[in-house]
Amino acid sequence: MNYLVKIEGQEIPVPEEIGKDDNAVKSALAPFYPQVANAMITRVEKDDTTTITVVKRAGTKGGYDQVLKHLVNCQENKNPAIALYEKIQAEGLTNDPVLLLTAADDIDDAINSGEELAQRLERARDRLIYARHQAAPIVVVGF
Repeated sequence: MNYLVKIEGQEIPVPEEIGKDDNAVKSALAPFYPQVANAMITRVEKDDTTTITVVKRAGTKGGYDQVLKHLVNCQENKNPAIALYEKIQAEGLTNDPVLLLTAADDIDDAINSGEELAQRLERARDRLIYARHQAAPIVVVGF
């Protein structure tokens, strides 16, 4: 029996040990077509040739799982200026000039740290805005 795999307009002859099993076909194609993991496979037998048609289905874009896992594991961080503001509000220190003057160094440090963080965020945003566009290799879910 001859086996012929059709994928993306190409016809690829494969040996019998690969062609007789859908999982073996997916494993053989995966290094060249990563999206084949969730592809639909149909078989048509004609004469002594089995034609295996592989139709890729859309999956998630990129390394979604790795990105989400990284974000979940990131250390929580709040802008230092906002954290100090919340502390001052919670402790009711806004009407006590003496306490505010004694906290002046902490306030200055928080403002400086907050401004530095804001600048880093702006630079990151600018890098994203001006990065070269890349077409997705697959249809993104929801579009």
